[in-house]
This record gives sequence, C-alpha cells and structure tokens, in this order.
Amino acid sequence: MACEITKIDGAVLQVRISGVMKLADQVSIQSEGLKLMGQGRKARLLVTFADFQGWDKGADWGDVGFFVAHGNDIAKIAIVGDEKWKDDAFAFLGKGLRTTEIEFFSPAAEHEADSWIRS
Repeated sequence: MACEITKIDGAVLQVRISGVMKLADQVSIQSEGLKLMGQGRKARLLVTFADFQGWDKGADWGDVGFFVAHGNDIAKIAIVGDEKWKDDAFAFLGKGLRTTEIEFFSPAAEHEADSWIRS
C-alpha cells in the first residue's frame, strides 16, 4: 500500500502517501477517520506526499458514499507535497464542494501545515 498512517494525535490523523495511491489506501484512511468520528470528534487529516506518483488510474474513484455521509465530519485537511499535485489533490478531495477546509503546503512549510491543522 502507498498509504501509511504515521500518527493519530487527538483528532489529527497523520498520513504519508508515496508511490501510486490505490483505492484500498483511501478505504484505510476512511476507516481510521470513522474511528475518530465514532469518538465524537471532527477529524483533521494531515497528509504528506512523499515521492507521490498520483492515483491508480484503474480504480473506481466514483463512489461518493463516504463523502456524502461523512464529508462534513472532517474539519480540515492539510496536504504537504510538491506543488504540481495541488490542483489534482483539490479536485480529488472536492475542495469547494464541501464544508471541510482544505489547504496545500509545500514541503518547506510542513511546520505551518501542522500548526494550521491544529488551529
């Protein structure tokens, strides 16, 4: 899997994604998020792209069930990675189509991303 959950700190779920992200990676992240939501918390997701190569083109990313059911239960999503992935990441996460605050940070601003996700 390209996804590694590196830390859960309160309501903040920290994830590292490298290589090609697969649908199973998304399901894994959603499962951990559901655990936080089950504790009555609005999840906050801090994603770091490390040698990220995009999304599995053969996967069916069209299932929006989680987004519809729990999209508003996620307070913030911060993505740290190469700027070339910014627009694709925003589209993938539905920035502007949900109440979740979503921001993108360069690797040099990783500390700023961590502060922002916790504010």
